[in-house]
Amino acid sequence: MFLPLLSLLPACGGLSDQEKKMVGKYYIPALSDTNPLIELNADGTSVLRAIRPGDITYSVTGVWKVDSDSLIIESDSTSITIEDGDPGLVGHVSRRVAYPIKDFNESTLSIERQGITYDYHRRLE
Repeated sequence: MFLPLLSLLPACGGLSDQEKKMVGKYYIPALSDTNPLIELNADGTSVLRAIRPGDITYSVTGVWKVDSDSLIIESDSTSITIEDGDPGLVGHVSRRVAYPIKDFNESTLSIERQGITYDYHRRLE
């Protein structure tokens, strides 16, 4: 189970200065105040969480980097963890996503997904 994820680890072994500033847990309060939707970890690993209130919450692990002003996340689809709800509601999990970064500061990461800009709020823990 760990081999697919290990093959995704960045070859360079370290985060850029920009990536180091982006490490953290990101929330959209309208969806969840308790579970972050995006977790960008200092070791280059990530967790993406899908939340459909009342239906399903699940997460998938992977690795992340910033490349050409986009947040790139490569997920390990074998790592899906159902946190709440019906597993039959899990749809297609993309192996790789690239979200253009519209803005970033100490508390907010704004990324574009399918033509819509989403503001993710970081909690410093």
